[in-house]
Amino acid sequence: MQTGQIGSEAVKALVSQFATANFLSIDEQAYSEKCSCSRQCTDMPSAIAEIPISGKKHRVNHYYGCGCAPKALFELERAIDKAVNVEQWTGDVSHAGPFGTTCWDSSKPSK
Repeated sequence: MQTGQIGSEAVKALVSQFATANFLSIDEQAYSEKCSCSRQCTDMPSAIAEIPISGKKHRVNHYYGCGCAPKALFELERAIDKAVNVEQWTGDVSHAGPFGTTCWDSSKPSK
C-alpha cells in the first residue's frame, strides 16, 4: 500500500469538489459492478471515493464500466488523483486505451 500527504489548501479544494459533485447524494453502489445502466463495459477499473462527515463516512464504489455515472463524479475522481499526484505510483496512464474491454448498449437492438 502506498501513502502520501497533501496540504490543507488541496484538502479545501477537494472538499469543494465533493460538494460540487453532490457526493453525499450519490448511492454508494449505484455505479458499481451491479450497474443497471444501458451502456456497460467489462474489464474496467473501479474507483472508490470516501469522505468522513460528522463522524460518518460516505463511500462510493464507481465501476468505470458503468456508463451512467454523472460527469461530476469523474471530475471529482480526477481532482483526487491530481491532488495526491497519483502518477507517482502509477506512471502516466492518461493515454492508455481500453484494451481487453467489451462494451454494449442494452437500449439498442443487436444486429
